[in-house]
Amino acid sequence: MIFPTHNMMRGVAQSTAGTRWTNGIVPYVMSTAFTAQQQTLITGAMRNIERLTVISGRKCVQFRPKIATDRYSILIKTGSGCSSHVGQNTGWTGQLQLTLQVSTTPQSSHCMYERTIMHELLHTLGYVFAFDKLTSANSDNQGTPYDYNSIMHYGRKAFSSNGQPTMVPKNPTATIGVKTTLSPIDIQEIQKFYQCK
Repeated sequence: MIFPTHNMMRGVAQSTAGTRWTNGIVPYVMSTAFTAQQQTLITGAMRNIERLTVISGRKCVQFRPKIATDRYSILIKTGSGCSSHVGQNTGWTGQLQLTLQVSTTPQSSHCMYERTIMHELLHTLGYVFAFDKLTSANSDNQGTPYDYNSIMHYGRKAFSSNGQPTMVPKNPTATIGVKTTLSPIDIQEIQKFYQCK
C-alpha cells in the first residue's frame, strides 16, 4: 500500500470522499512491459470487480484506459513486490502507481495471480486490509462485520520471517487469506463506499 505522507490512515475504506475515484471510474495506463497474456489477466481481474459490484444492471466501479481529459490515473507497471496507492489521492503529487512483480524464473515470487491483482485493485479503489477495520478512527467499516473471507485478508503466516503465524483469528476455525474472489462483504463495502444504488 502506498499512502501520501500527509494522510496516513488505516481501515477498510478511507473515510473521506476525496479518496473515491470520481464517478467510480479508475483511468489507467498499462505498462508495455507486460506480455499480452499478463495484460489479459490484469484486465480480467478488473472486469471481475466490475461484474461483481453491479447494482440494478449498472456498474458501480469501472476501470478504463486513460484519456487526455483525465486528471488522475493509475500507472500499472512491473517492479518489485505487489503494491498500490490507496484511493484517488487528489493531494498526491506525481503518478499514482500499482506495481505487480512479474516472475523471471519458475521459482521466483510474483504477483501475477488474479487474486493478488484483485487485492491490489481494491487498494486502488480505496481499501486497505480487512484486519485493520476494527482498530482505526480514520476508517469507515461501512457498517459491516469483520470479514474473514475478504480478498483483502492475508494468510496466517503472511510476512513471517520464521514460518510462524503472524496473525491468528479470534475464531479458531476461520480460514484466512485463501479466497480467490471478492466476498459478499467486500462487494457490499465497495457498493456503499462508492454510493452505488
